[in-house]
Amino acid sequence: MNPLALAAMIGLAVGSGAGWFVTDAVLGADIAMMQAEQADALAQSEQMYRRALAGEQERGFVLSDRLAHTESQLTQRTLEVSRALQKVTTGRACLDASAVRLLNGAAHDDGAMPETAGPSVAESAAIATDTDVAGWIGGAQYHYDTCRARLGALIDFETGRPDDRTEQ
Repeated sequence: MNPLALAAMIGLAVGSGAGWFVTDAVLGADIAMMQAEQADALAQSEQMYRRALAGEQERGFVLSDRLAHTESQLTQRTLEVSRALQKVTTGRACLDASAVRLLNGAAHDDGAMPETAGPSVAESAAIATDTDVAGWIGGAQYHYDTCRARLGALIDFETGRPDDRTEQ
């Protein structure tokens, strides 16, 4: 073999090996730096989301406590109204049997529904007294106020939440 060709092949082999070594060292350092940056970014985002979660949980606890207090007040007020209704209503007939059947879900064209006014109070066993109606109204008010308080708490939770899309 020609010494010049042999020297060229040896030079090519040494140059390739040195090139590979230098490239691997440079790129290895770049890859290690990118991995370290990625790990730092991941750790920072984890800390940010942990703080955000803790803040959301705290807000949830505060709003839940406020809602529980409101519901307790509503329950107490409803009990007081219910007791007071017993004193101010007379128990006299307020809705007759046909009106009670209709309110309890009877069809409008039910054959049992009279065309004229229903039977007298003495003949009807299924009447609603003023006490019954007042109690129903009190219960409906309680359920409405409870629902309103719960929806208000949900709205307060959502409107107080930071928008994640704008923080990036």
